[in-house]
Amino acid sequence: MKTYRQQLRIWLDDKKENVQNEEVINFIEDLQKHIKLMEKLEEDMVNRSYIKGYHDGECKRGYCGDYYKATYKQHDILKKMILKLN
Repeated sequence: MKTYRQQLRIWLDDKKENVQNEEVINFIEDLQKHIKLMEKLEEDMVNRSYIKGYHDGECKRGYCGDYYKATYKQHDILKKMILKLN
């Protein structure tokens, strides 16, 4: 199973092969370098999720069906609340 970052890298490789413009190729290469730098962030996120699940299992807590949204998408909820106030 490939991660989102790995799938994006493969997709960019395919796009780079089909492009003739040097500026676009350089942009894709810069984007691929940035994606590679994000590997550590992805690794930390996966490890934290695993540890959280392990601790929940040890404490006999129930299944969390929407862990990603509850953990990583909170800022979107806050953004919507602020936009409603304005």
